[in-house]
Amino acid sequence: MKISKKAYYGLRAVLALAQSDKPLSIHTIANAEHIPEDYLEKILQSLRRANLVMAHKGMAGGYTLIRSAKEISVWDILRVLDGPIKTFSTPVKGSLPCLQVSHCQTNQVWRVLEEKIEETLNKITLDSLTKQQR
Repeated sequence: MKISKKAYYGLRAVLALAQSDKPLSIHTIANAEHIPEDYLEKILQSLRRANLVMAHKGMAGGYTLIRSAKEISVWDILRVLDGPIKTFSTPVKGSLPCLQVSHCQTNQVWRVLEEKIEETLNKITLDSLTKQQR
């Protein structure tokens, strides 16, 4: 399993928003977090479409979280930016029967692992991460 640069940057950007009491511009976040502005804009657009952040227009505009930092998990961010986390890619797709019994048994291991990763990342909120940084 590998977290993409997009997800890494996205998590850093939403943590910056979680720590701010006012909207932050793309420029401000990009400078503070050392993220290319064009790339950050695309990331924030994805997060906006997923109803995690909101764009505010005008001189004092920028981005804010739509929900409280206590209500947004790391899983919420990663799922939007990276899609479902896959620990293992098997040659057996979907509901096709396992070709060998050993494949069926090992597939269960990977499914359980993926569920545990999702469960763990769902428990880690932006609020808990910002409290760790203080």
